[in-house]
Amino acid sequence: MDPGEIRFEDLIGKTVRNPYGRAIGRLEEARVEPEGEDYLVTEFLIGPLELWPRILAFIREVPTLRALGLGHQRRLRPVPWHWIDLSDPERPRLAGNDGKDGKDGKDGKDGKV
Repeated sequence: MDPGEIRFEDLIGKTVRNPYGRAIGRLEEARVEPEGEDYLVTEFLIGPLELWPRILAFIREVPTLRALGLGHQRRLRPVPWHWIDLSDPERPRLAGNDGKDGKDGKDGKDGKV
């Protein structure tokens, strides 16, 4: 693995915080697009922090329980990859939008994971 690359498996379930340190959700999925032999992350999907909505979403995935009308749809919020600061992969956070973080998507950095 190249320096600067992060394995997505290491990010799943991490709490994402806003620039002020407030927890906003858990990183649950990523949307990717193929580019050559690699895949580029286009969006991260952030789910709820609380356990109960996550349990209800899991119940909804079980066909028998879904047929009984149990569970809820998963509510995931898509966030563009360049909005997430992964400089510390153990503590992902939303990047500040002051234009000084270089994460405007036009700086040549890619979303390789």
